[in-house]
Formats: sequence, C-alpha cells, structure tokens
Amino acid sequence: MSTIYKIIIFLIIVLGWFFFGDQFIGTTKTDENILMKTMEDNNATTTIKGDEEPTIEKEKADVTIELTDRNFAFSKTEIKVKEGDTVTVNFESADGFHDFVIDEFNAKTGKVNNGEKTTVTFVANKKGSYEYYCSVGDHRVKGMVGAIIVE
Repeated sequence: MSTIYKIIIFLIIVLGWFFFGDQFIGTTKTDENILMKTMEDNNATTTIKGDEEPTIEKEKADVTIELTDRNFAFSKTEIKVKEGDTVTVNFESADGFHDFVIDEFNAKTGKVNNGEKTTVTFVANKKGSYEYYCSVGDHRVKGMVGAIIVE
C-alpha cells in the first residue's frame, strides 16, 4: 500500500509543479498573460517580457565638472562620464578670454574674461571620445583642447 501512496503523492507534486510552477519561481503574470520578471543589479534594471530579449536601463547620473584655464590649456585634458549622464560644466577663466565647446553635444558656454564664470549643461547621449576646445581665435590650434570620454 505504501508504494501506491508514494506514486500518488509523486504524481500530485509533478502535476502541481506543471500547472502552478510559475508561482513557485517568483514570476508573475500580467493582465495580458505576459510573463514578466524584473531584476535589479548594479544600478541597472533588466526587464524580460515573454520571449523578448532583455533590455537594460542604466541609472543616469548628474555629473558636475569644475574646469578652469590658463592661457591655451584647460585644467583637465580628459573627462570621463557614462552614457546618459547629464553633465554640467562650470567653467571659470583664470587667464585670458576663453570658452568651452563640444560640437557633438551642441554644448557651448559663453566667452568669459579673467575671473568670470559660465556654465553649460548637456546629456552625454552617445558613447565615444569627443574633443572639447576653446573657440576663441586660434586657441584650439594652440592646444586649448581636451577629450570627453563617454563610456
């Protein structure tokens, strides 16, 4: 008799898993009967719907860069940010008449003299390395350039 009970219990477990397995593995069904699972990992959200490929949305950040100059050079020659970051550049002229420009992001400050400050904000919405420069006269040719790297 005990063998028959074991077989019946085994069948109940297998059939229960088959029909109700979704509820045991932590997934849910939406009103449209689409299987959805959301995971959070390293400041990113991954959403999987049905048989679709997962999509990852990275957490975007606000990044502020403090930048000064001296004649024909910026205080930083390399700036690193993440794709999707909102970047604010606070630029102060310490030596001469200058500005800050990144063509690819349509980012440009006003031109400022010694001791004056200006600001520009943009979204770094594409990966790559882009040159920033001073557009006053021939300052760019004289080496007043840097690189912003969007990872």
